[in-house]
Order: sequence, then structure tokens, then C-alpha cells
Amino acid sequence: MRLTNKLCAQHIGWHFKKHWLVQGKRVPRETGAAAELQRLGVQVKSPEDILEPKRERKVVNIVGSHLRPIIDDHTHPNWHSNPCHLFSDNNVLLGGIPQAQVLTNSIEIQNFPQNIEDAIKNQQLPSILDKNVRHAILSSHVLDAEQVKLPKVKLVDRPAFNLPRVYGISHERRNRLLLNKLLFEIEKLAGRSVSVRRKLVDNANFKTSITKDGDLLGFDAKADKLICSTRALSTINGKFDGDLPDLYPMKCTISIPKCHIYTEDNLYPFRPDVNCSHPHTLFAYFDKHLTRNSHGSEVTKTQFQARTMVKAFALAVARAKQLHANSTPGALTRPIVVQSIQTDGRVFHFGIFQLNTLDLNSSSAAKNYWFHRQSTELFTECGYQAGRPHLEGYNGDTIRILNAFYHNS
Repeated sequence: MRLTNKLCAQHIGWHFKKHWLVQGKRVPRETGAAAELQRLGVQVKSPEDILEPKRERKVVNIVGSHLRPIIDDHTHPNWHSNPCHLFSDNNVLLGGIPQAQVLTNSIEIQNFPQNIEDAIKNQQLPSILDKNVRHAILSSHVLDAEQVKLPKVKLVDRPAFNLPRVYGISHERRNRLLLNKLLFEIEKLAGRSVSVRRKLVDNANFKTSITKDGDLLGFDAKADKLICSTRALSTINGKFDGDLPDLYPMKCTISIPKCHIYTEDNLYPFRPDVNCSHPHTLFAYFDKHLTRNSHGSEVTKTQFQARTMVKAFALAVARAKQLHANSTPGALTRPIVVQSIQTDGRVFHFGIFQLNTLDLNSSSAAKNYWFHRQSTELFTECGYQAGRPHLEGYNGDTIRILNAFYHNS
């Protein structure tokens, strides 16, 4: 390569760095200037003392960046020596319907009221409705685009074996889409004259407490969907006789967890002065991965139906206490009727609860009423077959009962 002037030029930055390293190693000579200044009474300071003077720091007692958690013991402000049996969305009654009857002081009638039975028999639904409902089932169970990690699948024979995780439509979204589509079809049949008197609310929380035979019962639950009406449901007239089942030696509060930290507040989703505040129909989702027995076993059919009943009872009590807050517990001047529907996306359970009295003691003469049928299956199988969406065993009775419930007033 031919040498040029530029190639032979020296880099001045390199020389400057080397010169800086050499000069940085030099030790300053003692000139005696500092000693002479101190002899004359002149204070000598280092450059660091002038450029960065020392500051006195005050000691501050820092409490913390967040509030300290309250310990769940007797020092808690909501601690009570008398425990409360708290029923929530995650537990079920061990004894099923018989335990729910004793707990709510209710008589079981295994049929719907006469007006609902007549409405189911006499209604004439268009043929296009079954086609729309089939499309609603497929779109919510198979064709939705959501892909999330589903709960783990365990083998009974090999509980320690980890299967590959499955992705698909979440349980909550599947039920929400299905009910939204079914209610949309029902509202089209009802017309504006009926649907204008109904309001639909999602995730309506309600809370109440009541005493039974000296035990305090607390209910803290949620209605995944709640239909409210401008007027209350009509009272179911008639005399219904029946005896409460005998649970001996089991107590009606068994399997309901106790807690000492609670409040006896009464919470209803709407204020009493709201025009459309009367409870009409309560919808509850059932997920076997979230709601289960305290001992971990599978939820039985009677436990599934008892959950529908208890939720309707709790909502009726919350409404009754809101309207009659200052009255003593006992028979209501006007009973409160609540329709309750529970589903896991395939199985539907319909029931109607009439709250006649708030006195749940075993010596009470007045009883509450619980009307229901056995659970119905909307379909038997839904999924992919040969790469195409497949629906089998569609049952139109479910949509007929739902239509009769929606038109009830």
C-alpha cells in the first residue's frame, strides 16, 4: 500500500490520552504554602469541601409506602365472637335440596306455578327460532375466536401425570355469549311492549344476613346476569302443604364455612327509588373448577339444584330487607317472587322462589315456596366432527321455559 500524508499523520487524541496518564501519576511537591497560611491564621480548604459542602440530614421516621395489612384475628375491627355461616359462590350445600329446604324454611313443589305451565304448553314459537338457537350454541361453544389456557385436565388413574395444556374458549365467556344470544332471541319474540319493562344487568352483587335458630347466616353472592322489571312479579296464590325433611343427625348449616370477621350489611344492586328495581330473573353460571364441595368431590345434581334455590332466596331476602328495613322479622305483607336460572352452558335448571316470611326458625308456621323442575339439557354434544362444527341432541324445551319465564309478570 502506498503511504500517503494522511496515513502517516499521528492521532492527536491518542497523544493526549497518553499525556494525561503520565501527568496523572505525578505527585505534587510540598511547597510549604499550606503551613505558611496556617501560621498566618488563614483556613485552608480542599476543593471538595467547596464544590460539595456537607449537609446535615434530618432523621425522618418513614411509616411505609403502603398501608400495613390488617391481621385476621381478634384485633380486626370487624371481629365478632359469635361466628357467621357464610355462603358464597364457591361452595355448595352438602345435603342438596333437603338441606336448602331446612335452611330457608321452604316447601318444595316439583312443578312450576300454573300460569307458567300454561304458558309453556300454549306458546307457539316460529320455526326459525330453533335454527337461530342452534347457531347461537355453535357460535358460543365452538366458533368463538377466543383462545385462552383452560383448566388442567387430570386422569383419575394417573393423578400425577401432567397432560398437555388445552387452549379454547373460557367457561365464563362461553356462558355469557350463549345467554346473551338466547335472551336476544327471546326479546325479539316478546316485542318492545314487554322488553321495555325489563332491564338486564351483568355481575350484580348482593349481600345479606339473617338469623335461624340462633345461628347467623350470611350470603355474599353474585348474579352473573340479573333481569329487573318495572313492577314486581305477581304473588303465587294457592295453598301448598308439605313438611320439611328431617336432617338428623346432620345440621342445616353443615358444610357452610364459619368466619368471625364479617359485617351484617344488606346490599341490593339497586336503590328502592329506581323505577326498574324489582327482581325478575337471576342467572347464575356454574363452573365445576370454581364451585365445589369443601372435601373436593364432584358436585351432585341435587347440590347443583340447591345452589339455584339458595341464590334466589338470598336475593329475595336482600330485597325484602331493603323494602322493610325497620320491620321485625316475620311474615311479609306482600311476598317477594324471584325466578332463578342456573346453567353450565349445557344443563339448565329453572326455579321460582317465593319469600313469604323472614322467620326461618323451626317453630315458624309460615313457609316459603320453591317451585322447580328437574334440570334440562339444551344439547347432548357440541364440538368438531370431521373438521366441521357439529351439534347433536338439541332440546327445544329449554328455550320454551326461558320464554315463559321472560314473559312472566
